[in-house]
Amino acid sequence: MTSSLFPWNVHGAARAGRPPLSPADWPEKEKPLLEACQQLARAKGVPQILSLAWPFPGLNPLAALAQELSLLPLQHLPSYCYFAHTVQGERVQVLGWGSLRRADLAGEKRFQVARDFVQALQPHVHTAPAPSSPQERLLCFCRFGFAPHSGGGAALVLPRWQLLQVQGEVTVARLNLEIGPDSDLAALAGQIATFFAHMQRLAQAPLPAWRPQPPLEVALAEEALLARIEKALQVIRAGSLEKVVLAEAVDLALPSPPAIPSLLAYLEAYHPDCSVFAFALESKGDFPPQVFLGASPERLLSVWQGRVQIDALAGSAARGSTGPQDCRLAEELLRSPKNRREHQWVVRSIQEALGWLGMDPWISPQPRLRRLAHIQHLQTVIEAELPDHVHLFDLLAQLHPTAAVGGYPQQAALQWLAQLEPFDRASYAAPLGWVDLQGNGELVVGIRSALIEGKRARLYAGAGIVADSKPEQEVAEIRLKLHALVQALALRPPDPLGP
Repeated sequence: MTSSLFPWNVHGAARAGRPPLSPADWPEKEKPLLEACQQLARAKGVPQILSLAWPFPGLNPLAALAQELSLLPLQHLPSYCYFAHTVQGERVQVLGWGSLRRADLAGEKRFQVARDFVQALQPHVHTAPAPSSPQERLLCFCRFGFAPHSGGGAALVLPRWQLLQVQGEVTVARLNLEIGPDSDLAALAGQIATFFAHMQRLAQAPLPAWRPQPPLEVALAEEALLARIEKALQVIRAGSLEKVVLAEAVDLALPSPPAIPSLLAYLEAYHPDCSVFAFALESKGDFPPQVFLGASPERLLSVWQGRVQIDALAGSAARGSTGPQDCRLAEELLRSPKNRREHQWVVRSIQEALGWLGMDPWISPQPRLRRLAHIQHLQTVIEAELPDHVHLFDLLAQLHPTAAVGGYPQQAALQWLAQLEPFDRASYAAPLGWVDLQGNGELVVGIRSALIEGKRARLYAGAGIVADSKPEQEVAEIRLKLHALVQALALRPPDPLGP
């Protein structure tokens, strides 16, 4: 179990009658912490991880990301992960920078690898100070591929440092250090001092901004897409499938590498009800990093102290341009037999996955509307208790992919997609998010997303096909779902100020 070596909470409130600390006190306090970890490393024969945290007023995770990215060339960037979403009713921004430990998540046993990675870390991590709220724990960040052997970079990362801000209040900065039997403790103490000084400087960094631009032109391969939809309908009407989710990938050549922080700031501003994310692995050679980013409306899985929440999201319609039109479209969506059928297959697939693990979920009797900026969906919230012997990643292995992004029955749909979808989905429609060492976590579905590499971008969107789907309407739905990223990728940073 993760241990705490320090008697103060991160907000400086004294425990056991001791005075609060400031960052200036770290040089005095860090030596016994480092020595204690080194003694444990020698006794156990395994390096230990010391995780140090401190609050920094005025430090914004997205502003910090913008500043860090501005200091390094594209070809020398470390991995980073950014999420801005609602967790347990509170808006959370979290940034992980660098990679202290990493597991590659490819192959049939990828969910087991992820579980083993977290469980192996737990007894060797020591926090100082102890977290004063559940949101301030050390986090690992994960990004899976849609299929076991998908490309695009699937990994579980313990960052070198993380920033976490809840409800726009004080940000907690956390530094993770690996301490082995022969580590140079003086050098590590220097890293601590440098880190906290760097955080104080980052607290002055401005939020990223942008200049609006006309949306980029997107050319769908419409004839090929319509042909795939017709093939899917033939298979469904023959009785082999009930539903299949067809995805489309659109490649764009950009005039320059996009300013990722500005793009994320735009998505947060215009899609506040979505989970905004960016996940990049470190640059390789002279190539820029691949950044997978987006604004997902779909929470796949939330686990908090044994309580599970899952979103079933399927069935879509555009938003109206006027209030009466919007209400009419919403009513049509709620009453649509096609959309209700498509949605019900998703609910059923989740219910069956939970049943395989002996879980008895509570499912809301009727779907509700999930209204976003340009599109609205049918949503059903599913809740359950997680059995003590089941880890978050065990549950994820059963859930993914739900019928919202794969199809039903699951295996038959996946086999069909593997044969007829003409591109690798990479992390599109795959799980990504963060977990702590106690088995809690927040994972979203990587939809409304794009994979960016330098001046190239691949945008993804999909549509669920059932027996009474109309091909032209499904193509229109895919165009609608591409809208958020098409607009965001057209942004430009603001003009620099003159002298």
